[in-house]
Amino acid sequence: MTVDQNASFEEKTLLKKVAKGSEPAFRRLYDIHHQQIYSFALFLTRSEVLSEEVTQEIFIKIWARREELLEIRHFKPWLKTLVRNQAYSFLSRLARERLILREVGQQKKEAANHTEEEVLVREYGRLLKEILGQLPEQQRKVFLLSRQEGMKHEEIARHLGLSINTIKSHMKAALRRIRLFFDSHNDTLITLAMTLFFCE
Repeated sequence: MTVDQNASFEEKTLLKKVAKGSEPAFRRLYDIHHQQIYSFALFLTRSEVLSEEVTQEIFIKIWARREELLEIRHFKPWLKTLVRNQAYSFLSRLARERLILREVGQQKKEAANHTEEEVLVREYGRLLKEILGQLPEQQRKVFLLSRQEGMKHEEIARHLGLSINTIKSHMKAALRRIRLFFDSHNDTLITLAMTLFFCE
């Protein structure tokens, strides 16, 4: 058996154990792949905070869908696709957040007639403002300085008189709470979209 064949055999054995619910095997899988996932996510997003979020989300998905691992013939390409899709999903959400916050910051007056897209944007903005109001003050400040003002972590740290690690910690916590909040409201947005686009 060649080195590559042996590595492939060991990987399949590990995936089988994870699929059966072995937590030690899952931790081993994490140790093997987490740095590779983080590096690829960082290449795609150019953001340490987002890369950490992507990495965490990938392993949450792997564990939640662990039984599917038995059906995967080529794990690394599958994993790469999973990371790419998750990174693009986070970047898409980030773009929407920045659009909403920019409009809120400029205090634009709403027109009398709105397109379907504008209605969805307003609903997204309403939900975003709702979760921002629930964040601890420092988390909210850090998030708004990053997303609304476009400041980098180093600039925020100087502005607030905090360490960069503290800023990263606040940003990571804020993003996680926002993501979980929107995940819990997906049905609202989907229902609204169906009502707008499929009604007669």
